[in-house]
Amino acid sequence: MGTRRIGLDVGAAVLVVLLAGVAAGCGSNHPSSARPGPSDDTSVTTPEGPGGDPSSALLAAVCAGTATVSDGGTVTATAIDEASGIAASRRNPGVWWVHNDSGDSARFFAISDTARLLATIDVDGATATDWEDIAVGPPATDDGGETLYLADIGDNGRSRSSITVYRVAEPRIDADATSPATAHLTADALTFTYPDGAHDAEALMVDPVSGDLVIVTKDWTLTGHSQVFRASGDLAAGSTTVLEQVARLDLPFGTLVTGADVSPDGSVVALRAYGSVTLYPRPGGQDVWSAFTQPPCSGPPPIEKQGEAIGFTADGSVYATLSEGAQPTLHLTHP
Repeated sequence: MGTRRIGLDVGAAVLVVLLAGVAAGCGSNHPSSARPGPSDDTSVTTPEGPGGDPSSALLAAVCAGTATVSDGGTVTATAIDEASGIAASRRNPGVWWVHNDSGDSARFFAISDTARLLATIDVDGATATDWEDIAVGPPATDDGGETLYLADIGDNGRSRSSITVYRVAEPRIDADATSPATAHLTADALTFTYPDGAHDAEALMVDPVSGDLVIVTKDWTLTGHSQVFRASGDLAAGSTTVLEQVARLDLPFGTLVTGADVSPDGSVVALRAYGSVTLYPRPGGQDVWSAFTQPPCSGPPPIEKQGEAIGFTADGSVYATLSEGAQPTLHLTHP
């Protein structure tokens, strides 16, 4: 299908390149040309929300400038020192999945909503070239467990001939355990190539409606041009797939996208950069990337040393951010 170019009007010059924020209330210059979505509902989700659901309430607060940030706790586990991705567990209430950036082994962690280490999970048979994000997708098993996707997609030098996303069933965690547990899981490896050559990327999200995997690239030319690619989440283990480019985001100068997530009901999409968080409402019945055609709203700037991780809570009422570095604070933004 054709690629949509999505432009945003920038209201002010960006003075600090790596801490560029997205101006609230910016408009889209190009209409959506998304293919038909999973339903024929053509309504547009607004900041007020169609029924007062938690994700719409959060979006409304962000757009109104009334959203607040609290500290959930400090990650004291020394093994978590380059947090690059975070996602809320669906199977284990109050649990967050976290992983490190490049340099760590193929593993991820479970922490509590107060940032206490609960478990370390090694992914047997996987490699960790540059893990950059983690996302939760629709159930892949019949026991109610969701699916975790671990994105080995970082490529600062744009030299990788392919990237890998690891797919694993979400494990059960004892959130009341007095000491951290250890576990081993085996994941399916999904290999992807870009249709136009290598890209650096740090943002992966999984559409809870369609199961699509969506990657947003990180533009190191500082022009703010991020590409959006998709693939089906229903792929055979060991498969190699060429990603489909579905959109281009024209972001403010200097914006480097370092993370992404979509609310559990699929109605709100979050992008983060080092110094900004932006929420987009998703038009009803359209593909998840159609959210980027809508006027976005800027969340409270995360005060983090090198923020790369963002994720919605399991009910979509709050989003969390986390920074790289030792003993980062788990920041929670809520209405």
